Amino acid sequence: MKKIFFLIALFPVFVFSQTKTISGTVDDENSLPLVGVNITVQNSNIGVLTDFDGNFSITIPSDKSKVLIFSYLGYTTQQVDVSSSNNIDIMMIPDLEQLEEVVVIGYGSVLKKDLTGSLSQVEVEQEVANQSNSIDQLLQGRAAGVQVVQNSATPGAGISVKIRGTNSLRGNNEPLYVIDGVIISSAGEDVLPAGVGNSGQESQNGLSGINPRDIESIQVLKDASATAIYGSRGANGVVLITTKKGKSGRINIETFSNTSVRVISKKYNVLDPYGYAEYVNEVRANAGEGPRYFVDDNYGIYGVDNDGTISETVAKSFNWQDEIYRSGISRKVGGSASGGTDNGNYYISAGFDDQEGIVPTSSFKSGDMRINFNQDLNDKLILEARMSGYISSTNFAESGDLLGGSNQSFIKNVISFRPIIDEEFEDIGEDLELSNPYSWVNDFEDISKESRYIGNLALTYKLPVQGLRYQVKVGGNIRTKERRRFFGTTTWLGSNADGALQITGLNNSSFQVNNFLRFNRTFNRKHRINSLLGLTYDVRKVSNNIYAVEDFVTTQFMTQNPAYGNVITRPLTYIKGDQQIFSLLGRLNYTYDNTYILTATFRRDGVSKFAKNNRYGFFPSFALAWNVHQNNDLKLFEELKLRAGWGQIGNHGIGSYGTLSNYGVSENLYSNSDGGTNVPIILQNIANPDLTWETTTQANLGLDFATVNDRLSGTIDVYHKKTTDLLQRVNIPTSSGFSSILSNQGGILNEGLELSLDYNPISKENFNFSVGGNIAFNKTKISNLQAQPLEDFYIDGVAEQRRFYFGSNISRGAIFQYPANVFVEGEETSLFYGFETDGIYQTDDILLPTFGPETASPGDVRIVDQNGDGQIDINDRTFIGNPNPDFIYGFNFNLNYKRFSANILFNGVYGNDIVNGNLLQLNNAEALTYLNILPDAYYSAWRPDAQTNLFPRIGYTTNGMPAMTDRIIEDGSYLRLSNLTVSYDVDVNNIDSISNLKFFIAGQNLITWTNYSGYDPEISSFLYTGLINGVDWNGRANAKTFLFGVNVGF
Repeated sequence: MKKIFFLIALFPVFVFSQTKTISGTVDDENSLPLVGVNITVQNSNIGVLTDFDGNFSITIPSDKSKVLIFSYLGYTTQQVDVSSSNNIDIMMIPDLEQLEEVVVIGYGSVLKKDLTGSLSQVEVEQEVANQSNSIDQLLQGRAAGVQVVQNSATPGAGISVKIRGTNSLRGNNEPLYVIDGVIISSAGEDVLPAGVGNSGQESQNGLSGINPRDIESIQVLKDASATAIYGSRGANGVVLITTKKGKSGRINIETFSNTSVRVISKKYNVLDPYGYAEYVNEVRANAGEGPRYFVDDNYGIYGVDNDGTISETVAKSFNWQDEIYRSGISRKVGGSASGGTDNGNYYISAGFDDQEGIVPTSSFKSGDMRINFNQDLNDKLILEARMSGYISSTNFAESGDLLGGSNQSFIKNVISFRPIIDEEFEDIGEDLELSNPYSWVNDFEDISKESRYIGNLALTYKLPVQGLRYQVKVGGNIRTKERRRFFGTTTWLGSNADGALQITGLNNSSFQVNNFLRFNRTFNRKHRINSLLGLTYDVRKVSNNIYAVEDFVTTQFMTQNPAYGNVITRPLTYIKGDQQIFSLLGRLNYTYDNTYILTATFRRDGVSKFAKNNRYGFFPSFALAWNVHQNNDLKLFEELKLRAGWGQIGNHGIGSYGTLSNYGVSENLYSNSDGGTNVPIILQNIANPDLTWETTTQANLGLDFATVNDRLSGTIDVYHKKTTDLLQRVNIPTSSGFSSILSNQGGILNEGLELSLDYNPISKENFNFSVGGNIAFNKTKISNLQAQPLEDFYIDGVAEQRRFYFGSNISRGAIFQYPANVFVEGEETSLFYGFETDGIYQTDDILLPTFGPETASPGDVRIVDQNGDGQIDINDRTFIGNPNPDFIYGFNFNLNYKRFSANILFNGVYGNDIVNGNLLQLNNAEALTYLNILPDAYYSAWRPDAQTNLFPRIGYTTNGMPAMTDRIIEDGSYLRLSNLTVSYDVDVNNIDSISNLKFFIAGQNLITWTNYSGYDPEISSFLYTGLINGVDWNGRANAKTFLFGVNVGF
């Protein structure tokens, strides 16, 4: 009995000796105690919570692990070995990704709940990114208020992005792009046109070289409170792009390959060979001549000589659109390797792209590589490095001549060239007459070679003050491009010059040095401060070169050897444009109790473009936000935030030496007595040292919400944006040698509403379905044109005293040699101005004098006599259309079922008009027997014995008219199924060497619903000029693309 009692007495001692008790305190990053931290013994269910003072005590049995796990929502989980300790103090480290989604903003980041500005975040699936050729393509239909114009049929073609309407009437309205903190100012930038003859070149993409596959996130900053930190370059909005980085762990290798087929999506319906033969024969009969073609009983078409002799050889018939356009096959391959440790990570990628256009000689080849590297050099110093390289070669075969007419443009040739060839040629492609569709395939080249290198290096040092860091970042962007355009002797321009070569080049280099002092800290869990103070220095050097030569001894070398040209039509000219920007900037983001947020920013820019008295500009912004759901029981809403912001931003949209008198080479060369050529140097402008910034002031009200369980979430923004001191041409006496001078005298107003919604009705383990959409309404109004004098301006026949000016002439040729747009104070921008029509003159109608003493003829288009003076002249012009849409929109569907997923994206525009300049000839039977026309223009043409009110008589032409009519204006609204991607994620659990395997098929531009008769309602003829808007002139055909690809991870 004594022995039993003794054992019982020793049992507590025995138990105590087999257990271990650990006590301590847990604090947050600000050394404040954390309540409710979960502390567990590894691989057991033993655990405790910290008390109100952050204290804890836990007993570990002898048979359990001596490792404690500390976990708390919003903080990184920590594992601590306590085998040699009985008392420990722990500081929890915030896990920002877990705590709250972090949003990238200008020069930094904030918690999403602390965001006060208007921002759209664009998220794109990897399969979609692998299909895309440019970063601006990723924005289309995915962000409210962002309008993207592109043409996917032409590899390397220009793309235009506009955020919240038009901010500048004459300059570039493209947003600012910032990639990993490096400012890219090349959107809308291309080599300069040579300006020789009647040739015009279409713009190419200024953002090539930025690989969509490497993008981690895209943020679109829209209101002034978000963009003002970029000062004089943020007026058009800012697109922030963050590239990928590696994650801690083993190396992750991802590869992809896809093959696509690109086919033309729509063709013009022109007369077939039989209809064309009938048309030509009727034209000749009306002129008292014999037929040109004979069709036998077997439907063979034969040529007929002037003496009536019928050819013995059947003529060849062509549908030139079927003949020239083809299916273009493209291939993309690439891969990436990423990984890291607790102290650093890396991401390396490379890719190759080989694209074919829908024209045989159209192509685009590129290669790219990227290296991203992050490393903690010690516990206080962090290194970040980003480097990328890109090279490309483009044959822009679809371009031809943008400004010319039917025989100078590739597009017009393919549509309008005669479909019957009755001459006997050994090789039609080589021997057909001047400027035929084959000319642009065999005897024209538009070759571009480009390279781009972007890099930055940043060092961040943690200062002794908690939450305070200093960062220095050095970044740069080097872009070089050369574009060579050769017109052979079978093209219109080349035939008149015995071959013509235009060589233009661009060298653009920029570097930035940024110094930032950042402070990010929370005090007493009530006050959170995220602040920034910075000093930046930006240098940009741009050099353009132009050279043109004609009269080639031989044309077989095309673009490769300009030395064979005998006549220099544009001497080698270098046009330089350097600028420096020195800036002081700051931002304060203060949050009280996770409920009330204040954001204030400022930036003071000094720009070398302006004279000393106007060199510096100050751009402030303020914003407030209220998280209503904090401390309020909202049954319906899980999140509800109200936002309000105001700010000013600038635009220095003048040339590098825009305030000075500039001299340059004249295009008018002349010979000297020695048999050489003199190159005159001329004054190009009158200096205006008073030029200053265009300033945009914007106010924004916003609402962000999410219902319980995030079933429905959305954003609503209303904005008022006014730009003053617009750069305008002011008329001056011609005795000065110039007709105008550039001055800050104008204003423009944009007001709008944006709505974005996301709905997740089904979210289950094996089945998810969501739908999202956005819509944006914007109204642009010209508020001030004081640079223009008050003059008579006719609207519906009434002369009003208005300030106005016209846009640029569309063509330098005989067709469309007048402007389409007019800019009038008090009206929307870029309105179409011309003649309203009212059918066709009939035989018994009263015929009015039209554009002179001669009266119209029966069968002519009846132009409305707006002022009732009994004659048709320029005073009868009025508003006849509006290129500005009522709204733009996009919506998407996303479905996941087990291992299948599908993503569908639609985008559209509603309420805009388009001037279809191609109809000036296609829609009129002009009796030009070498041009094809639309079937209705012939079969429904007015005839004395078959009078109609639809189409004019055979022989009617618009050549010589001083303005366009509303007959070429069409509704440009459209809805497009822009992307459909279906993928299957293969189960690779039983395959040791593969971590993931996904197959996908996709389609781009699959269906377009529109009433527009042209190739494509998403017109891209004049992308980067503010003086021509909504005009389709020689606009290229678009294409639908079918793609198959595979992603493999190792």
